[in-house]
Amino acid sequence: MNNTEQTASSLFLLSPNVGHIIIGATYVGLALPIIPLYAVLIYVMAKDKDLVANNLYRLSNQLNCVDFGQVIFHIIVTFFIIFPHMERKYQLIARTAACTLNSLWLAMYPIMSALSISRILVVKEMISPNRFPLALKAFIVIGWLYTIGVWLWGCFTQNMTVSGVGIAYDLTKPGAPTFSQLEWYLCVPSLVVTCGAYFVIVLHMQATKRESRSLSWSREAKILFQATFLTIYMLALVVVWHYSDQWLGTDVSIAVLQATWILFLYCNPILLITLNPTIRKKVLQFIACPLRDHRTPTVISSRVNKSSIVQWRSQSHKR
Repeated sequence: MNNTEQTASSLFLLSPNVGHIIIGATYVGLALPIIPLYAVLIYVMAKDKDLVANNLYRLSNQLNCVDFGQVIFHIIVTFFIIFPHMERKYQLIARTAACTLNSLWLAMYPIMSALSISRILVVKEMISPNRFPLALKAFIVIGWLYTIGVWLWGCFTQNMTVSGVGIAYDLTKPGAPTFSQLEWYLCVPSLVVTCGAYFVIVLHMQATKRESRSLSWSREAKILFQATFLTIYMLALVVVWHYSDQWLGTDVSIAVLQATWILFLYCNPILLITLNPTIRKKVLQFIACPLRDHRTPTVISSRVNKSSIVQWRSQSHKR
């Protein structure tokens, strides 16, 4: 075996830490099942004309894409956890993957805030769901510019690293401590705005009484459940992650945090399909369409055959 073959084989040597291999396999096992659902949901919301015309659904699909990106990069980062020689050989790729994963997580917050603000404005009939005011568009653009700026700076300075069974800021890199603190000041206010907006929507629905009491309560209950559940879940992740150095001292505890992050990525598509009848109908129609097309020729053929038999019998009777 020559040196090139030896180097290639050494890159794919499994981690000597069996615990890291088990944890990595767990990450992949948690991330893989949600990929088909994201693929279908993103495709339907990107191609359906009714959904594309609605800015609220377009924003929701941006959130889907960001979450789906996190799923993919969780798997990529896990690759470097299971094969540490690969991580040491290709530090640039490993750190860029970790930085991208973290940036996609941060991208959720401006989108969620813009989505909650736009929903309350639509409910109060201050804007149309098909046309957003310039100020709201500017807010969305600023959010994306911040996220892209954080990602570019992270890729340039390589300020994120694969650490043990998770990812962490490399505080020796320029600006890393500052960006670590900025995350705190971005995430918490965004969650407060998001949750507060949904509570205002519920209060507005109660005050107007546009629908029957039972239907109104059903919609309000769904909104309250979604807002409360997601806010508590995300806030817990943010707090624990930022204090992980003090609170999480073992690979198992860090793995639990990472697994909880991956499981969070199940929430948005499942809640969207479960609580939104329009999205649910569109997705089910997309899934059922190939099955319906597959069965149709058999039905048509059967009808043609029956018609031919009737016509043949009629002609025979006349003769």
